[in-house]
Formats: sequence, structure tokens, C-alpha cells
Amino acid sequence: MRIVSLLILICLLLNCAGSRHTVSLNDMDYAVSMTPQIYGSDGNIKANGAGVDVIGDIEVTRRYWSLVYSFVPLGDTKKQVSDFNQVIAARGAHGVINFEIENEGCDMNNFAYLVAPTVLPFFPGCSKITFRGKLVRESAR
Repeated sequence: MRIVSLLILICLLLNCAGSRHTVSLNDMDYAVSMTPQIYGSDGNIKANGAGVDVIGDIEVTRRYWSLVYSFVPLGDTKKQVSDFNQVIAARGAHGVINFEIENEGCDMNNFAYLVAPTVLPFFPGCSKITFRGKLVRESAR
């Protein structure tokens, strides 16, 4: 019984209300770079003013939920990647530079501390995942 109690305590200490999702950019249709440079269609590295022009910002945010201390994710990020692709296409961009992913907990997660520990595994955890960057278009130069 002591071992079971210890294992339960360890699980409670290692996990909390929140959300855990895997972000996969394999379905991205456009070049995305986390730096200010990007490869152009000719295979050469280009940067703002030297082969590409920044045409605007992009930001796509979605809310994700999970249960059982975030071990059971509800939903996946494929729809968010699809939305990101659609925004790039709609703006006529060729890619994204300075790309970043932000994972932020929702305010609702703070209420989990008020919930009794016996209910906590079933308390829905929430996170907001944001993709953002600068849209670029290859220039004629």
C-alpha cells in the first residue's frame, strides 16, 4: 500500500492541469525559417532586402484541451498548420521568416488548484498554441 501511495504522490507532483500537444510541421506547404534568412526558389539563402521582401506579419492561434494530467490530448495541430498554410496563400507570400511557436496556458488552468485532487485528473487542461512570423515574397532583384 505504501508503494501505491508513493506512486500516486509522484504522479501528482510530476503532472498538473495543462495541455500537451505535439506540433508537427510536416504538412507545411511553404518554406518556414526560424531565422531572418530563408532559402529562395533558386536554392540560395535570401534575406529581407536581399532577395525577399517582408510583406506582413502572420499569427495563427488555436486553443487545445487535454485530460488526465495532459496525458490524453483532445485534438491535434494539423488544422492549425492547414490554417497557417491558407493565410500564407491568401497573402501571396512565398514563405515565413522569424517563425516561432508559443505555448501559453489558459487562465482556466488556475482553477485546477481549487479542485480536489480526486477530480483533478478529469479536469480539462487548456493551452493556446500560436504560430507567428513574418511573411516574405521573393523579389525580382
